[in-house]
Amino acid sequence: MAPSDLTPLSDMTGLLEQALSRSPADATEIGWIEARRAQDGLGRRRREPWSGHERTVLVRVRVGGRTGLHRTGGTTPSDLENAVRDALAQARLAPRSAAEPLPGAAAPGAGNGPSAAGATGATGAAGALVTHTDPGAGSAPLCDPELAAMDPAGTGDWLERQSQQRGAQPGEAAQLTWAHGRVALVNSAGLRRAVEVTAAALEIGCGRGPGAGRAVAAARRLAGLDAPALVERARRWQAPAEEPDGAPVPDRCAVVLSHQGAAALVELLNRCALSSASFHDGSSALRGNLGNQVFDSGVSLRDDGTDPRGLPFPFDLAGWAKRPVELIGRGTFLTPAVDPRLADELGRSPTPHRVAPDEARPSHLFLYAADGGSTEEELLAAAAGGIWIGTLDRLECFDRHALRFRALARGVRRIVGGAGGREGAAALGPALPDLVWEDRLPALLSRVLGIGAEPCVVPTGDLLFGATSAPLLALSAQGTFVQAAPPA
Repeated sequence: MAPSDLTPLSDMTGLLEQALSRSPADATEIGWIEARRAQDGLGRRRREPWSGHERTVLVRVRVGGRTGLHRTGGTTPSDLENAVRDALAQARLAPRSAAEPLPGAAAPGAGNGPSAAGATGATGAAGALVTHTDPGAGSAPLCDPELAAMDPAGTGDWLERQSQQRGAQPGEAAQLTWAHGRVALVNSAGLRRAVEVTAAALEIGCGRGPGAGRAVAAARRLAGLDAPALVERARRWQAPAEEPDGAPVPDRCAVVLSHQGAAALVELLNRCALSSASFHDGSSALRGNLGNQVFDSGVSLRDDGTDPRGLPFPFDLAGWAKRPVELIGRGTFLTPAVDPRLADELGRSPTPHRVAPDEARPSHLFLYAADGGSTEEELLAAAAGGIWIGTLDRLECFDRHALRFRALARGVRRIVGGAGGREGAAALGPALPDLVWEDRLPALLSRVLGIGAEPCVVPTGDLLFGATSAPLLALSAQGTFVQAAPPA
């Protein structure tokens, strides 16, 4: 598929305006998301390359106190008019529900939208299109021209060039996944938003089997991936080629998680305990704990779609302007993602976290230490005698109310030395076999030994809309570690 096959933003907004003007509903919202994606790799662990194009148009209407939704992939004027009619038909069958504020509907400082800034920053002048791709707008560029011009075949070409430049070694593998998208939103309250974004994730693997080194990073631009630093990290975390240590790992064991391991646990917490859906269905382990200290005082978690150090995105999928939201501060639970329905229940304002018409969830998480964090050497020393975990695969929460999880720990190594300063500095030692790890996330995050000072942006969801920024994380685990069965 050629890069030009994405619909131009001007055409998208023009067609949406036309459909909006013909809607007879009391209120109408229409969003258009279009993207092309590709993946390719090099090396012995190369996965099958793929590429694809996707397009979704979502129409949401309010008629007589009822809400109707309809999704379509069609984008001709007749397709969009039919989508509006189908949403109207859905509304006639729906029960009555409370109206929700629309971006652009509230005056500055009024209403119950995500924030006063969100209410006024959504449109500027009523009906004026606000794009987020203009240079010099005071924020990090969201679209990389090199990525936007790339075709699927160019994915492998870019990896080949990087491999030659970095001097790839035997047993190393690389995988590049990227996305190029355009998003347009309009509503009957005057909202007009349009944005073009790119994103890429690079994964480097060194070696195979137990003790393999792996590092991953994501960025809006190819240059932001910093491939040389990523390769150096994966090589540093690779264990020497020798038989893995078969001695059992005690259940009470200090653990240092890599950036991607820490990000996986943060995303598990996000999905199962911080989303509005988890509050609505009563499964969140944090429900009833607003304002209470629930984790170690060293743990702070912020969502910020405006921070250029992550994967910024200017608005949520309802059109509310992104802003920093502190979710956990020094271990205290401050707020989940709040949609309008949850806002009425909790008595607080909605947050700019809509990912679907019926769900709000943070998409730009930053785990950080309030005191500035520790170096890798300091974290290894804090966990001396414990283990290092490179990645957490097959992570699942099998008890949502208690946040009990199970994961396959890979790239596991002993942490040797550092005992009382008598055996030299703590360092990564011999490899261990892959381990099945079970623990409780709330208890685990209450036993933090240290948080790193240098985060890495890790892809944990849809690359177009955000990622998790996490540093190294040292914990005192009290779950179980069982050697995983060898692959068949």
